[in-house]
Amino acid sequence: MTAQRLFHPLRPLATALPALRAAALVAATPFAAAATPAGEDPPGLARFPEAEIVKSEHAQMRGYEFVTGRVERSRRERRVESSVRVPAQVLRVTYQTPVGTRLDDVLAHYRRETAGLTEVFACRGRDCGRSTVWANDIFRVKELVAPDPAQFYLAAAGGDVLVAVYVVQRGNRRVFAHVDFARGDGLGDLVRPGQASAPDRADTDGLAKILRLRGYAVVPEVAPDATGALGDAALATLDAVAATLGGLDGDIHVVCHLDGDAQIADAIAHSKTCAEQAAARLRAAGVQATPFGAGPLLPRPDAPRRRVELVVP
Repeated sequence: MTAQRLFHPLRPLATALPALRAAALVAATPFAAAATPAGEDPPGLARFPEAEIVKSEHAQMRGYEFVTGRVERSRRERRVESSVRVPAQVLRVTYQTPVGTRLDDVLAHYRRETAGLTEVFACRGRDCGRSTVWANDIFRVKELVAPDPAQFYLAAAGGDVLVAVYVVQRGNRRVFAHVDFARGDGLGDLVRPGQASAPDRADTDGLAKILRLRGYAVVPEVAPDATGALGDAALATLDAVAATLGGLDGDIHVVCHLDGDAQIADAIAHSKTCAEQAAARLRAAGVQATPFGAGPLLPRPDAPRRRVELVVP
């Protein structure tokens, strides 16, 4: 199936989803970022009437960031309240609407167009954070810079699809709309409303799917104490996790992260103890597992400081 057929502008979203699943399975080689033909819209998501495309591209992304929360900037660093990073084929389209278009009309249009999906997050105005961050850091489209009160963002998911819609009214009153249409096997099932960072907070049954999709996942409810020891409840959770990992090929690296008041060398030593204990529990259930103690040296703002993480290189 060709990319042109997959992203056919007239195909309804409900009928496009089976085709998306099939395309994800049969695609033999990823396609590099490239300009798309004028007039190509995401499948099942009609553009606002008489809107014109000002920028369009599609790409295979190893770590597409699907934002599910407010964005801000602190000094020189951007801060995203919550997001999901997944491998996906992404179609990105930016539209300029006709002169005189009302912002509310465009918002209503895209709410109708995404009605068949589950709304994961939505915001308007200053509740979305900084428009400059959305425009320059998230979507990287300069035309989307607008006053903070004149912006709207919607994140929706379902089946194999993630859809992000960002609409702004610039200072000259022109309304622009941007759509990210990301596809990949089971993507929509990983994101649920109210989930802080969906893949990292998955339950034990979903860990294997997340590992296949993105290569790493935090084990829920498993965290060491200050000495690196894991309690009985944490070990029982690892037993439950092990039962779901049988279909994964190759070695799984068990990485333990540990902060605290101890010296770095001591924290790393304690985290090695944690990783060895967790890996031993998985190996006892027949899972190939290699321990690694990271101590406090690999922090992530979207994950607990004390955690056990599984990584498939």
